[in-house]
Amino acid sequence: VARKGRRSSGINAEYGHTSNITCIAASANKRWAVMGDAGPDNMISVWDLTTGTPIRNIFDVGGVLSLSISNDARYVAAISASTNEFMIWDWTSENEDTLYRQEIDAHPQTFLAFNPENSHELVSNSLHEVIFYHFDTDKLTVHIPNLPEKDFNRTIGNFSQSCFKPGCTEAIAGSKDGTVTVFDCDGTSENGAYKRVTKIVKLMDDPITVVSTYESMVVVGSRDGSVRFYDSQMRIKNWYGTFDAGSIDSVSFAAKGDDGQAGEAKAIPAQSTLEATPFIITDFTVSTEESIVCNVPARTNKVERLLQEHNDSIKAIDTHPLNNYVAMGSYCGLLKVWDYINKTEANKRNFGVSNEITALCYDAIGENLAVGFYDGTILILDSITLETVAEFTHAKALITQLAFSHDCIFLAATDLDTTTTLIKRSTDSENPWMYIGRNKAHYKAIVNILFGVALDSNVPRLLSLGVDRNLVEYDILNSTEDNLLIMSTDKIEQSAMPVSCAWYPPINKEHFLLIANSEYKYKLLNATTKRCRKTLMGPTLGSHVQKIVNLNRGDKHYIAFITEDKIGMTLLPLDGNPHNTTALLGHCDGATNLVSCPQSRFLFTAGGKVCRMWEVNPDVLHGTAALGGSGLDPFYQLLEGGKGGPLAREMEEYFYYAQMRSQSVATTEHRKVGKYVTLDEVPNIMRALGFYPSELEVQDMINEVKFSQYVETGKTVTEIDLATLIKLYCNHRPVFGLPLYKVYDAFHTLAGADGNAQIDRGLLLSLLQNRGEHISEPELAEYLASLLDLYGSATNTEDKMAAVEPSKVGETLEAILPEVLDADLFTEHILGFVPATVE
Repeated sequence: VARKGRRSSGINAEYGHTSNITCIAASANKRWAVMGDAGPDNMISVWDLTTGTPIRNIFDVGGVLSLSISNDARYVAAISASTNEFMIWDWTSENEDTLYRQEIDAHPQTFLAFNPENSHELVSNSLHEVIFYHFDTDKLTVHIPNLPEKDFNRTIGNFSQSCFKPGCTEAIAGSKDGTVTVFDCDGTSENGAYKRVTKIVKLMDDPITVVSTYESMVVVGSRDGSVRFYDSQMRIKNWYGTFDAGSIDSVSFAAKGDDGQAGEAKAIPAQSTLEATPFIITDFTVSTEESIVCNVPARTNKVERLLQEHNDSIKAIDTHPLNNYVAMGSYCGLLKVWDYINKTEANKRNFGVSNEITALCYDAIGENLAVGFYDGTILILDSITLETVAEFTHAKALITQLAFSHDCIFLAATDLDTTTTLIKRSTDSENPWMYIGRNKAHYKAIVNILFGVALDSNVPRLLSLGVDRNLVEYDILNSTEDNLLIMSTDKIEQSAMPVSCAWYPPINKEHFLLIANSEYKYKLLNATTKRCRKTLMGPTLGSHVQKIVNLNRGDKHYIAFITEDKIGMTLLPLDGNPHNTTALLGHCDGATNLVSCPQSRFLFTAGGKVCRMWEVNPDVLHGTAALGGSGLDPFYQLLEGGKGGPLAREMEEYFYYAQMRSQSVATTEHRKVGKYVTLDEVPNIMRALGFYPSELEVQDMINEVKFSQYVETGKTVTEIDLATLIKLYCNHRPVFGLPLYKVYDAFHTLAGADGNAQIDRGLLLSLLQNRGEHISEPELAEYLASLLDLYGSATNTEDKMAAVEPSKVGETLEAILPEVLDADLFTEHILGFVPATVE
């Protein structure tokens, strides 16, 4: 983030790194900034702050632990986070190689700085040592001075930062005990790297957190929130102790000429000395560990607080339905309302560090703002003044979500104890909101709570969705005090876990609820029956979707989503086409929340201590979709080998073979080859292709096609063509196939043990017949006989009976199957899977 100009309020966010930035430094003239990260694809980048563009990227750095740029902006130096190497580049030259790269035999160096008067000298420090560097065209010198604790009769160490003193050969290192250790040349060499400890000076009782220089003075920041200025003899010259903003993290001075014209002498503060001479410096800014940035003008002692941001995780965000406001709440107890058009703070309220904010929600007219806290408290605030209107303390666990009904009459909340709380607006002017009741309708975490509107009415509906795979609808109209009623509970998933839901935009005649699950699928449920009507492939971007929201731009509709670290959009209507989705990296340390503004022009995401604002540009998404092709082309690309590949040809062969099966394989009559097969053949084709759907998944696939035209025509579909079959296969099959470890996990679950679990043969057969989707005894016998090749090449019933008598199938299986089975035997010898290493 670059802040331009002394009085400018404009902030430009620039996108460059794929991981969290760990270090940043600026040249003396503030023209150049250098920053580095320590993620998987780490790099160092040099930026031109006047244009906000990256000039050069440096790779193969092993992560950046500390970083610095020389005063003349020619050299960039860094300490590697992975190898503790010292590295230095002349980034202005065309040579991309390091000038020097040397591993340091010391503790990880957490701070690094150039000598402002000599760009060939540097100093770094860890908690336990200070290291000096000197380089020229011939060699790099690295020297670690001894710390003679016996000579000074005290412990030396716990260093925080270090720097070179102006106008001399000395260097100093600040410590957490309030002292500075002074180093100077040892006289054995002209090389400035060879220094020794000369003295230790006690400056204060509080830990020193920042050590820097300004002209001839030494600048020291401390944990007590003060900034002190010392002369070359370490005598105090001035003291700023009025920040009241927490421990000092950094002190930065404006470049010469950026602080305006000098004022009259009487306006300049005096030094903290007997002479009280004018204390003349440039403007400087101070940042603290409480995420506060203060500015100190050059001609006054008045401290201006520029920013107060969140210094703990932001999980709660929401946008005002009418105004250009976004509300943000964090675990530090700060509630901040931001005008995202004018980029100004509209209001804020600090509840204190012990009142962590976990959920926020505006009502539909923007009158109230509901706030949920870590301890289960729910506050309803006036959205303008942020004053408390009502308070509820019925929940005793962290509030995870809040939602208002469309008519602003009801407020619902979910907590970490898997309980739903309902609050209702009352007619009592003194108590405008009243508690209705709570219900523990789920036995696992609730991932979503949302209000809707009943069909052909204005009656609100309340639904909750849990990791327990249950979709619960509450009877809010008939609920009374301390009695929140449940209207219905529906199991919507068999193996996947639902992760988010939203009402599908009204682009179909049928009213849908959109569900995203952990297996990278979207599901459309009928809003009334809650039965699955369609399954579609979702984004496959390293992790499954975490949250979805609707975006409406005129007559165009989209879905915005976040994954573990990305933000993206999908074009509606959903059809499983991967080219209808686009995404980019949003939060390196994880995205936790997503909301949109009322006009769907901007999106806001939360992750870590950051709330980011994104502008929506649908034209890019439409262009991506157009480049991906039309018709079946995008779906052929999902098949191994593409349109002309072996899987596509195999699908076509199975499609026509299914037509032969429906006309009897053994018939001698003339066959009719058409464009359709009956829906009964769909599960057979899927299994032949290596996709083994459960009976519920088979039913979902058949119903998806069967009722695909029912709303428009009132008739059901009994046949399917090849194009629809390909789309059905791409959307329903597992995104990453069937990993062998899932079979092992399932077997271990049945065995009830870890490691190389074993299970009795009789118990396994009993579980297969009585748990989950039940398999009858004749069916189980036929399946096992086929797997164990008892029938040979026989395919029809007559041939199977000829190969093995039905009455002897059980005896034969008992003779073949061992009494005790383990996972390897079951997967390799019964299922016929190839051996694999299970991670």
